[in-house]
Amino acid sequence: MSDATEYADANREYWEEKEYTRPNVDHDVFRFYGLVLGPDFGYWGDDGERLLDFGCGQAASTNFFHEHGFDAYGVDVSESELDIARERYPDIADRFRTVEPEPTESDEFFGGGFDVIIALQSLYYYSDSDLDTRLRSLYRNLNDGGVLYATMCGERHGLYSHSEPASDGLRKVTLPEAENPVYVNFTESEDDLRDTFDVFDPVHVGFYNYRFRNDDEESFHYTFVGQKSA
Repeated sequence: MSDATEYADANREYWEEKEYTRPNVDHDVFRFYGLVLGPDFGYWGDDGERLLDFGCGQAASTNFFHEHGFDAYGVDVSESELDIARERYPDIADRFRTVEPEPTESDEFFGGGFDVIIALQSLYYYSDSDLDTRLRSLYRNLNDGGVLYATMCGERHGLYSHSEPASDGLRKVTLPEAENPVYVNFTESEDDLRDTFDVFDPVHVGFYNYRFRNDDEESFHYTFVGQKSA
């Protein structure tokens, strides 16, 4: 990589070309809602709480929360993914926008003032310095006492074995079936996770992992639930 823009552009190209259809939410969404967001914070969607899905992709998670009563919005770097989201969920088609790969701390999404921000499998495509900037921007977009739920790729993830060091916390991942490489910021440990998200007050730190086939690789992700100071 010659500079930060090169990695950001490479990651955007990767997602524009990747065929990744997921019309249903995974366990990391509905378990967060049922086991954490509702019981711990009282956010069930009954009051139309504002929610931002950062890195929403085809927006299955955005729609999940919309159907549960949240005032839900989604942003993503991939316009092709958002086109699918708008077609699939026409009743909330005006709630999706593209976001530039390069973050600024002053970025504001749909006017800010969110009660909840989720960032699932999206933040680990930032370098260390850009991730710090992005987290500060998400912090700004939360109301006082608001909740952030994020997942980060752990070094136990199968992608790590296909990677080599790049720069600024990133590793270049080259998969045999992929036309272009992708740059990933892997998390070493729970302590590393807490340090990365130190702008937020930590509430829950955990992980999930699965491997459905014996010839498949692990999909190890750390989970972080944090809160903006009231």
